[in-house]
Amino acid sequence: MKKTLLFLGLVLAAFSANAQFEVRDKSDDSIVTDGQTISFSEAGCGYSDPCNWKFKVTNTSTENIYMRIFVDNLVGTDGSLFQLCFAGVCLNNVTLNSGYPNTAAMIAPGATNSAGNNFWNQNAPTTTTPMSWSLRFQAFNASGTAIGTPLNVTYNFDPSLSINESSLATLDVYPTNTKNELNVNSNENLTADFYDLLGKNIKQVNIVSGDNTIDISDLSAQPYIIRFTNEEGNSIIKKIVKQ
Repeated sequence: MKKTLLFLGLVLAAFSANAQFEVRDKSDDSIVTDGQTISFSEAGCGYSDPCNWKFKVTNTSTENIYMRIFVDNLVGTDGSLFQLCFAGVCLNNVTLNSGYPNTAAMIAPGATNSAGNNFWNQNAPTTTTPMSWSLRFQAFNASGTAIGTPLNVTYNFDPSLSINESSLATLDVYPTNTKNELNVNSNENLTADFYDLLGKNIKQVNIVSGDNTIDISDLSAQPYIIRFTNEEGNSIIKKIVKQ
C-alpha cells in the first residue's frame, strides 16, 4: 500500500522567537521554523492523513495582531486544487502573490487561532508531477502595517518519496520521545535508516530478530524519521523525537 513516507522539514530544537507570533504543527505541537519545508509523497489524501497539514498560530505579543498568509512561489502547479484554510476561511485554489484571508485574522495577545487551519494538496492521487507551494505568514498591526519577522514555509509534494509498506512483520519502536536509547522489537532482521527532516540519511543500524536497543546519544536533539527495511525490501516508517 502506498503511504506517505515522510513528513519532512526543518524542525530545529532551538527556536528563534518571533516577537509577534509563533506557528506550530498541530500533530505534535512542534514549532514551525522560518524556511521549513514540509514534504509529502501523497496527493489527494484523506482529511485525517498527514498530507492535510494542520497548524495553529499564537499571538506571542502584548497587542492584537492581524495575520495573513501570502503565496510567494508556485512550482509545478498554478495553485489550483490546493486548499488553504485559515481563521475560518477555506480556499480550494490559491493564486501567486495573493494573501489570505482577504480580511486579516485578528488574534488577541496570548490567544491561539487553531480551528480548521490547514494546507492540503487536493490534486488527484495519481498525480506524478512534483509540486511546491511557498507560503509566508505575516503579522500586521491595526493600521495594516506589516510588523515583526515573517515566517516562510514550503509545502512540498514529491511522489518519488513513496515506499511500499505492504507486509512488514510486527515491529514495535519505543519510546518515541527519548534521549539516549531507542528500543526496537521485531520478529525478523531489519535495516534501520535514520533521516533528519531534511531527508538526509545520517545513521544506519542493523536490527536482529527479537529485542534491540539502539544508542542514539550521538544524534542531535530534533525529530527523526526511521525507515525499517526487511530482507525482501519491504519498508515501514516510524517517527521519533530525540530529546
